[in-house]
Amino acid sequence: MKHLSSPTLLACASLLASTSAYSAYVEIGSEYEDWGDQPQRTNHVPYVAFEFNPVDDSSLFLYANFSYRHMDQSDERTWNNRARQDLAIGLSEWYEDIGLWWGPKFQIRNEMYANDTRRTEYRFYNNMAYRLAEDYELILDGFIAPVGTHNRPRGEDCVGENGCQDPANNDRREDYWDYYHELDFGLRTHLSWDKTLQTTLYSEVSKQNDYGDDNRYWEENKRVEWQLRVNYTQRFNDLTLTPFVRYTFHREAESVGYGNKDELRIRAGLWGDYKLDDKSKLLFETYYQTEDKENFENDWNQQQWTDDYFFVKLAYRRSF
Repeated sequence: MKHLSSPTLLACASLLASTSAYSAYVEIGSEYEDWGDQPQRTNHVPYVAFEFNPVDDSSLFLYANFSYRHMDQSDERTWNNRARQDLAIGLSEWYEDIGLWWGPKFQIRNEMYANDTRRTEYRFYNNMAYRLAEDYELILDGFIAPVGTHNRPRGEDCVGENGCQDPANNDRREDYWDYYHELDFGLRTHLSWDKTLQTTLYSEVSKQNDYGDDNRYWEENKRVEWQLRVNYTQRFNDLTLTPFVRYTFHREAESVGYGNKDELRIRAGLWGDYKLDDKSKLLFETYYQTEDKENFENDWNQQQWTDDYFFVKLAYRRSF
């Protein structure tokens, strides 16, 4: 294995590798979602994260992130208050002879909600970048995950005279295995040493198992989403900016008893960082998202509306 030599490949490695030039960092930040005319959905998420390399002369890294989502109107959305823990172990390897970067990672994401609902994703990443030519790379990013859920009963686990729709099930919790993935595939183009364009096709699928015909009709069996994503990165002296657009051209949800629906959405924003000194930086992100919403096709209460919200994140990272 050899070191990277060209500015282009160095830029690629800095974008792709999860480890930094330092062996560890600590990050403290907060995220905020403003849902405008739906204030019951507005929330903020403080978090602390860290990453370190436990083995000298190795690309092995360990990562953790601990956060808590607090709904601003908790009296109306108490069940959405949520604690989240992310734990990960991974590698970041460059094989110069074949022009391949490989970043396998295993991550456990555990979420605990205030209503005793729990969700644990076991994420398997196989991230890669393959150099097609000096300034072009094919990239694969994302994960597949079996998901353990502790949630309201489904199918044969329900009790009461009205089956799964009976209120007797509201406070009961059972364990199930579901499926979830997020995968990104596309092309990264290095326009110059300080400019990069990335265009990808994004796939997201969630599949919930064990629902029966008597479950609540609006509950989702499956959701499939396809997006076109475009990022442009511009580097200045101490500042890096990445404006981005995500356009959903297919997002279909399949319900237990109300048929399907297709809800499209668009997100546009900016993320980046500002270097304060050799070991610290400010991280930031902001975007606006709009989504066309509707009831399932066979729902007797047909309605259409729009969900818009504004997101902002600010964090401080210190490397060691």
